[in-house]
Amino acid sequence: MSECKERVEDMLGAIKESPDPNMLHLLECCGGKCSKRKYFVDTMQKLKPLAANCKTRSEYVAFLQEHIAVGKVEETADGMVLHLGKTSCSCPMIPEIQENTDMLCKCTKGSNIATWSAFFGKPVKAEIQESILRGGNDCVIKIIF
Repeated sequence: MSECKERVEDMLGAIKESPDPNMLHLLECCGGKCSKRKYFVDTMQKLKPLAANCKTRSEYVAFLQEHIAVGKVEETADGMVLHLGKTSCSCPMIPEIQENTDMLCKCTKGSNIATWSAFFGKPVKAEIQESILRGGNDCVIKIIF
């Protein structure tokens, strides 16, 4: 394992053990930057004009189910739930991390906040409801908007 990988492992372990919520926020910020670097934000900003006629959550959910590659999009009272239809984690850091992989879900949370905030044109919240890295059968993310 390279020294860089070891340091990332050490950082993830330290954040996992820390009671300081600002430490988790740092991982979410990293996820937001990843979303921009991997062009998820750009993609959603390009998709946004196509959804201009959507006025209700139901209309957004129907639009997104048709236009994004996820297993299922469900409407909730305060947003939507994305069932990504995953059988394995697609985080680009997975090949690099051997321990504390569940902490990468905090990055995914930040990535979704950045991506969906760009799409909706306002800040959103995200919750990881299920994760393959945390023993789930899929990655399920709630977006609150």
